[in-house]
Amino acid sequence: MSDVMKTNVLIVGSGPSGMTMALALAKFGISSTIIDRRESIYMEPRAHALNPRTLEIFDSLGINVDDFKAVATPNEESCWVRWVDKLNGGEYGKLPYEQMHAKPDLPTPHPLFNIAQPNCEKVLQQYVDRESLITSIRPCQWQSCEHLDDGVESIVRDSEGKELRIFSRFLIAADGAGSRVRGAQGIEMKGMGVVMDFTMIHFKADLSKIVKHKPAILYWVMAQECAGTLIAFDIKDNWVFMLPHDDNVLDKSEITEEYCMDMLMKAIGTSDVEVEIQSNGGWGLGSQVAESYRHNNVFLVGDAAHRYPPSGGLGLNTGVGDAHNLAWKMAGVLKGWAWPGLLDSYEPERQKVAQNNADFSVDNAGKLFSIMVATQSLMPAGKQSSIETLRSNPKKWAAVQQGIEDQRDHFDGLALQIGQHYGRDEAPDLRAKDFQFCDVGARFPHTWLSVDNIEASSLDLLSATEFTLVLRNGVNLPSINGEVPLQIKVEGDHFNASEKNLKTLGMDDAVAVLVRPDGHISARFWEGELTQGAVTESLKKAAAKFMAFA
Repeated sequence: MSDVMKTNVLIVGSGPSGMTMALALAKFGISSTIIDRRESIYMEPRAHALNPRTLEIFDSLGINVDDFKAVATPNEESCWVRWVDKLNGGEYGKLPYEQMHAKPDLPTPHPLFNIAQPNCEKVLQQYVDRESLITSIRPCQWQSCEHLDDGVESIVRDSEGKELRIFSRFLIAADGAGSRVRGAQGIEMKGMGVVMDFTMIHFKADLSKIVKHKPAILYWVMAQECAGTLIAFDIKDNWVFMLPHDDNVLDKSEITEEYCMDMLMKAIGTSDVEVEIQSNGGWGLGSQVAESYRHNNVFLVGDAAHRYPPSGGLGLNTGVGDAHNLAWKMAGVLKGWAWPGLLDSYEPERQKVAQNNADFSVDNAGKLFSIMVATQSLMPAGKQSSIETLRSNPKKWAAVQQGIEDQRDHFDGLALQIGQHYGRDEAPDLRAKDFQFCDVGARFPHTWLSVDNIEASSLDLLSATEFTLVLRNGVNLPSINGEVPLQIKVEGDHFNASEKNLKTLGMDDAVAVLVRPDGHISARFWEGELTQGAVTESLKKAAAKFMAFA
């Protein structure tokens, strides 16, 4: 066996969570190594939405959001969700998708857009490849690890089958729902296991003529012989069809290319199109959250820590948030300005968010059942009423419309996306008029300010590598000296704000706000409280230096 390779942080898995972790650490000057069992990016589309909080995180890390937009699904093609009998047939109804018809006063500088996960990963990979502090090794399979007093020694296997040893201060499990790293730590998943199997067919077809007058990112096909969901990553050549699969009705061996083609033709509603199947595979619908996010110096992020139904688009996005939360804490410990106990805050903060997101996704999936009942998708074969027949019956048509209306929250989760709060257990109210908060634990609110006579988001005041102390104009700033990295932004010197802006930021009463490197509020100060001791103690508390360790 060769000599031991050393790295600060070993990240197993080069998906969005793993790459975000590496890029966030690099911002602090922390080197890391990513290994992935795949030789290259997995090209089957999976996730399709980057939500506002994820985009805010990428922007804060210096990743240009326009790079994602350049390879994203055009907004005009993906801002609706529709329920149809078949793609070229009648429509039961539609809903707007995630405020993509947005007004300019959204509580975020970065509205959601849709992008196939492989395209998202390609953009992130370009940033990883340009970063000298990140070493990527693929294909490389993680095998096992030994816990040492000062870190973790992993055994991995390279592309030639040769075993290598890698010593790291920390080990990150970003290796997906079937995480080998998590399993080796004996960490169990809690929640609803797989309750339904699905077949996913990835195919190429130009269906633009069929959908040009009814654009959508999702088409829920309700015809019982081909009920499923079409995802339009690119209406000209990149689609996925997901349909439920029951082993008691059809053995997996019978899911051949011929079967898949037959189901596609039925769902599209015509055979007068050229279809090229790229792949087909199975996946299980379930909802689980890891019972623990940590074992010694091993930490879980992304799908290794949680899995949801796709009804909510929160899997990838929650994983990016995990990495963002953990990276600054880990960097602080490695650099010495934070105590190791700070890492204990990762699990309670992110596990709570994961459970809220899981509950939301499961609730959405359950509500879809009512539409299937109303459209008679679940009736015995040949017993489903046509869409015309249902439309002619006011009572039955009203049930269909109510079922669709009940899905409105499913496709408008902005409050959940930006309202993540590390000081509250409950999820934000999706129907609330205001779901930006300004108390401790909340994401620092977005509002448009003037910076050097240019409109800029309040989020642009923050640093991804330092705490930020934001002050009202005219407030006396005490001398602050300490090892915890801190930048100071003063109204009038660094930005100009209206009274309305200040109220949004919670600075109509507080005279200063202390914000963590991950953009969450750490402390607030009122007039007369802004002293050197108060700020220093708040920084020490945020870095866990108020705790005593043996």
